[in-house]
Amino acid sequence: MNKDLKKCIEYHGHKCMGLLMGYKAAKYALKLLKERKDIDEDIVAIVENSSCFVDAVSVITGCTFGKGNLIFKDFGKMALSVISRKTGKGIRVYLDHNKIKRDPRDIELMNKVLNGSATKKEKSEFEKRKNQREKEFMKIKDEDLFIVKDYDGEIPPKARIYPNVICSKCGESVMETKIKYIDLKPVCLECAR
Repeated sequence: MNKDLKKCIEYHGHKCMGLLMGYKAAKYALKLLKERKDIDEDIVAIVENSSCFVDAVSVITGCTFGKGNLIFKDFGKMALSVISRKTGKGIRVYLDHNKIKRDPRDIELMNKVLNGSATKKEKSEFEKRKNQREKEFMKIKDEDLFIVKDYDGEIPPKARIYPNVICSKCGESVMETKIKYIDLKPVCLECAR
């Protein structure tokens, strides 16, 4: 196992198919853009799901929520856009689900494991099948696994730092852009609900 994949597993906590998908998508996107892991904010990653996929994208691209160059769009898709602010070029890679065949037995076992009804024997079978699927998945060539398109959106601006305002209801400090004014008093979005 290479060191980048090891870092992803350590960061995420375990190896799973979603993590492997994000790992392969991020490595492939960087390769196609001829870019390396980001140190500051020269690369932007836009993820379209909130699954294990995202942890691998963050580790491989160096894009994080904290730096403001990891952007989440809640579309539920195994898709990743990577944009280089240096070149202005970007691509979107997404999983071609026709390339991944799911055995009904795998789905049955996964559901049993997740809902806690799997026997010890079924858990063991599930792990063996899961490990085999992951090995087979990692052997699939990137160009056979992902569909690639040019990124056609705007390049997201760099993260900005805003002053904080104190919410008049809860007394907590809130980013100025996340304040509503009710009766001319600043109120955080949570208290405004």
